[in-house]
Amino acid sequence: MGYRAVLQAHHETVQDLELSAKRRLDEAWVLHAAQKYHTAIYVAGLAAEMYLKTACFFLDGARPSHPVAALLTQLRKNAYASPSKVDYEGGHGLSFLAEELKFRRKNHRLRQTPRRFRRVIAQIATDWFIGMRYRPGSATRENAAVFITNVRWLALNHTYLRS
Repeated sequence: MGYRAVLQAHHETVQDLELSAKRRLDEAWVLHAAQKYHTAIYVAGLAAEMYLKTACFFLDGARPSHPVAALLTQLRKNAYASPSKVDYEGGHGLSFLAEELKFRRKNHRLRQTPRRFRRVIAQIATDWFIGMRYRPGSATRENAAVFITNVRWLALNHTYLRS
């Protein structure tokens, strides 16, 4: 059986996304150390996407064992009904996911996201988009370090953001 078939035999859960986000963030630092700055940003951006998605899922009542597919379907529906005009990017848009997270927190009458959250999202959404995987990159060491550090902030504050 091919590797793809092995992976697809297991349905992704919310916990899988959380664990994958942590692995991608760790890999981003390894790529940074190897001076692969563009790729480090790309991989860290995937981690940011997963941290934002799982925070939204938990606010919607998901448990770690819940399959992701149905939760993603609901997120897609929201993208088309959303009053926000931020770029959905086929479900990968960091600005869209951040707006969804803020919307869910407001609906649950939770405290506003910290000011730092807004700054982090503004910076990472400016530097990352899913289509960058097809583009040659010329990111600097500093660009990558700042980006990864911002995603690390999301990781360290993930529990707060989702509850």
